[in-house]
Order: sequence, then C-alpha cells, then structure tokens
Amino acid sequence: MAAKLISTGFRHTTLPENYVRPLSDRPRLSQVSQLEDFPLIDISSTDRSRLVQQIHQACARFGFFQVINHGVRKATIDEMVSVAHEFFGMSMDEKMKLYSDDPTKTPRLSTSFNVKEEEVNNWRDYLRLHCYPIDKYVHEWPSNPPSFKEVVSKYCREVRELGFTIEELISESLGLEKDYMKNVLGEQGQHMAVNYYPPCPEPELTYGLPAHTDPNALTILLQDATVCGLQILIDGHWFAINPRPDAFVINIGDQLQALSNGVYKSVWHRAVTNTEKPRLSIASFMCPDNGAVISPAKPLWEAKEEEAKPIYRDYTYAEYYKKFWSRNLDQEHCLENFLND
Repeated sequence: MAAKLISTGFRHTTLPENYVRPLSDRPRLSQVSQLEDFPLIDISSTDRSRLVQQIHQACARFGFFQVINHGVRKATIDEMVSVAHEFFGMSMDEKMKLYSDDPTKTPRLSTSFNVKEEEVNNWRDYLRLHCYPIDKYVHEWPSNPPSFKEVVSKYCREVRELGFTIEELISESLGLEKDYMKNVLGEQGQHMAVNYYPPCPEPELTYGLPAHTDPNALTILLQDATVCGLQILIDGHWFAINPRPDAFVINIGDQLQALSNGVYKSVWHRAVTNTEKPRLSIASFMCPDNGAVISPAKPLWEAKEEEAKPIYRDYTYAEYYKKFWSRNLDQEHCLENFLND
C-alpha cells in the first residue's frame, strides 16, 4: 500500500500496517538514555582557541553539538516555526498540490523518506526545498501561507551565515586553514527539510525517521522547542537529545567525515514519535557543489607514516548523492562504498 500524507488531522488509534517495523528493528524506547554531557557551545565567544578546542572535542566524540548565541535572530526563528505550522495545518487539497514521491523533484511535499524504495514507511511528512541561490528557487516555493516565501528566505540567509561560521571553526579545529572547507566544498548548495511528525498511536512500533547519517557536509537543525524526538547513537547505545529553545543542533555530515579522514564522525541518528503531541523540526543542509571533489585533507594523513594513504577515495559529491538516494535510508553507512582499496 503506497504511503500518503499523514498530516490530515485524523487521529489514528492503531498504527496502519505499512508503518509497523519488524520485531528486530523497533525503537526500544525504554532502553534510550538522556545524554547528560551533550556539548553546548557559545560561538560568540572571543576565546578562539578554546572555542576551536570545544568544536574538536564535540566533533571527534559525538559528531553532534549544540550552539547558542549563533546570530540567527529570535524573531526569524519564531516566524519560521509559525509559518511551518501554518503550512502543515492547511487543507489536504492545498497541500496535495505540492505532493510528490519523486526524490529528485524540488520543491516537494512528501511522506516517510523514499516511498518508492521502502518496504516499511516512516511516521513523517516533510516539505523539501532548495534554498540557494534563493533567487533561483524562491519562485517554486509554496505560495501559501502568503508569508511563506519572505519568512523562509530570511531564515535561509541567516542560517547560511551560521553554517559558514561553523565550517571555519571545524577547519581550524582540524589544524587546517580556516577557509579550507569552504574552498573544497565550492559554491555550496543549501537544502531544507521541514519535518512534521503527527502524534503516533504506537511509537514503539515505528520511527519518524530510522537510523541514518546525513549525506551532505553540515546539518543545522532547529528542534521542536518542547517535544523530544531526536536520538543519536554513541558506542552502540541510543541517547535522546533534549530540545533547548535557544540552540541549534549541529551535526557532521558524511562529507566532513571524509574530508577529515575519519577523525570526525557522521553519526547515526533517528527521530522517534510520541502519542501526545505533533513535533516539528527544521533541518538545513549545507551541501558541496555537485562538481566538488571530496578527498581527505592531505595534512591529515600525508605525514603520518611512510605508507600512509587516505581512508576514502576521491569522488564528486554528485556521485555520492546519487548513490545515497538509490538505497534504503538505514542500510550500511554510505561512505563504506567509497573506501580506498
């Protein structure tokens, strides 16, 4: 049975069959712990060397961290959240104008992850947008709600600046020139996924999104301010990341794992559901230019030993992205396909 939008306002009392995971692949929510020492980094700090050290520790240990005093204005965030809720609250007729299950189509409103490839669906609807250059894509975006284009444009611009700031800090934290990542990644694309997880009748049986890594360079996530859902895998154990209203959650994508020669990890993470409240999250993805050649930074492996060679082979981002979308989300780490022989 093909999945269709679940943000209908209808409250299911049991989970439809096409969302039920096999016994071996369920969230086991009772076994999830709270992550007590999750890094919280004030990126307005003037102590650059301490800031760079904090970034290094967070990327090497967790692959995830939170940032505060990030420069994205509170009004910009509040308006973005408000228009996203308004969008998912529109009538089904209005929303279905944007519906597509073709993963190459932008923008698109869709459900689950990749409904053409999946055997079991995920309890999520999402709006996927291309956001850079804004002038190229904004005309394709939804015209309803009426403020959507203006609000989302402002949010995308401010988040992009934050992304560049973090990429500089990550470059420095690896001992590289601060512009190293920016130069390698080229004219970076920017995508957005506005995720909506309606209340789920049986959260133990399904996922909002199953375990996956992100195929891009860097992800900047605005969590729902009050509803938990994000979990990350550390040393084989799942941990919940509690939302903090004034913070963005940052995670290393597959491309930064490759560029760091595996020093930094693109970590498995997932979204779970709950019975009580809808959850909204807004993920912004900084992506290498399609033609960017991704290869481990030479200073990180060249001088290590005589026989040293990088962990990953050279590839273009276009090649990687095509591979990523041709598979199921929760298959092996996509980078495994790009190891050096």
